[in-house]
This record gives sequence, C-alpha cells and structure tokens, in this order.
Amino acid sequence: MRVAVTGATGIVGRFVVERLFAEGVEVRALARPASSIEALPDSIVWIRGELANDAAVEELVQGVDAVVHCAYQHVPGRYRGGEGDDRVGYWRTNLLASIELMECARRAGVARLVLLSSRAVFGRHSPAAKGAADDVRPVPDTHYGALKLALEAHAAAFSAADDVCYASLRPTGVYGLAHPVERSKWFNLAQAVLRKDRLPPARRATEVHGRDVAAAVWLLLAAPAAKVAGRAFNCSDLVVDARDVMAWLAKRAGVAVALPPPADNALRHPLRTPALRTLGWRPGGERLLADTVDRLMDAAMRDLRA
Repeated sequence: MRVAVTGATGIVGRFVVERLFAEGVEVRALARPASSIEALPDSIVWIRGELANDAAVEELVQGVDAVVHCAYQHVPGRYRGGEGDDRVGYWRTNLLASIELMECARRAGVARLVLLSSRAVFGRHSPAAKGAADDVRPVPDTHYGALKLALEAHAAAFSAADDVCYASLRPTGVYGLAHPVERSKWFNLAQAVLRKDRLPPARRATEVHGRDVAAAVWLLLAAPAAKVAGRAFNCSDLVVDARDVMAWLAKRAGVAVALPPPADNALRHPLRTPALRTLGWRPGGERLLADTVDRLMDAAMRDLRA
C-alpha cells in the first residue's frame, strides 16, 4: 500500500507515519519548506510545498492508494483561536486547500482518505448530557471547530456523490512524546516540577495517546469501505486531572512539590467511542498514560543535565 500524508512533521502526523511504517506502508509526505524532517524515516518520499500549492498537492497524490490529511495551518501554539486576526486567510488556507486536496485525490483515482478532525466540533450547545457519541449533532462554538465540521461535511459529500471512501477522525487532546521532546504535552510541567516552581491550577481534560490516534487512522484505512465511508469517528481514551500528572511526575523525579487542589472544572461533552471500538480499537488507557508520564520525566531530567 502507498499512502500520502499531509502534516507528517506535526505531532500527530509523526505518530501516523510511525504506524504506517510498522504496517509496511510506502509513504509520500507533503512538507512545507521550513518544516524539519529530522527523526523521520529516510525512505519517505518528500514533496516540498504548501497545502495551498496545487502543483505540490497534485504530485503528492499521484500513484497512492490512500491519503491521510493531518495538516492544519494556524497561529503557532493555538488550535482553538488558531485563526488569529486573519479569519479569511485561515479559512482559505485550511478549508479551500483541503477541499482541493480531496478533489485532487479523487481525480487521481484515490479511493480512500482519512481526515483528521477534532472534538472541537462539539461546542457548548451540542446536546450531549451523558457524553458525545459519534452520532451526536455537532454544534461548534469556535472557528476551529467550525472549520473541522465543514471539512467533515465535505468528506461525507465526496463519499456520497463520488463513490469514494472518505472518513473523519475526531481526536480529543493528544499526548505522547513528540519530536523534539519540548513539544510534548506536559513537558513544561515536568520542568516546573524539577525546578520546584509554583505549579499551575489543575484542570481535567479528555486525552488520547498519539499512538492510539495512529491506530485509529490505520483502522479507517484498512476497514471495509462500507463501514467507514462518509462517517466521523470519535477518538478519546481517558479523563485526566492534571494534578495527577503533576503528582506522577514528582514521584518519578523523587522530589517533593506543593500540588494544586484537584481540578474542579466541568467537562464539556466527554467523547464516547462506540464506532471505533466496533472496528476493534483498543486504546492504551491508564497503563500507557503512566508509562508516557514516566518517559516524559526521564526526558526532562536528561534535558536538565544537558
């Protein structure tokens, strides 16, 4: 199998590429000229260019069996609010260019595409008192959520109108060791614990490991088209109190720090994942979380000694 990947140098994209290589897939990837391809497999066929570069996108999708669309251009460090002060440019870059990617893939005879969406499609008005299942009606309340919902709608329309298998995946907060490690979620907390700084207030959030997101992507690539075409799949594993993460980091480092009170924020629409689990998805749960937090502190201690 040959798979084209956008956003392969991003946090989620790297996990996706790692899983594809583990499955023996040949990978073509789009990378902006300034993107670092360090620590990615040498055998990737790189296409240098922007998502909005039609020629680069056309080249990317030639001769592949599937596309995984992870790319998202935004204000650095911000997903929600990633439009910054240029909403029109944000929508032009992300929505129109993504639709062009879908159309280029269709014209090239690519029958399968997996779109990385987000739990942000569920805003505060989405009806989900007991948690949002895959079929709960999304009502976004951010431009990021609206963008992702619009892309989901176009993926579903391509599937219905053009007899292709385009599916969407909605990860919640993604954790795991990134490259470079400083980009990892909670790395700043590990540093703060080591320095014995005053720790920030704790919040509860839903989380999923990047490895489990990549496993879900693979399921959507490998499942029978009739089971996934035009559908959107929630992707979430655990509810995590950041206070617990801080406590685990301190224990791993062997230091005593003053922990904040347990998080008291209400979770909006924790995602339920029946559709992915029906396909056989089994996330790593607390064991993978604990292992990752240990590895994160180990990396922070190495960084401190360097």
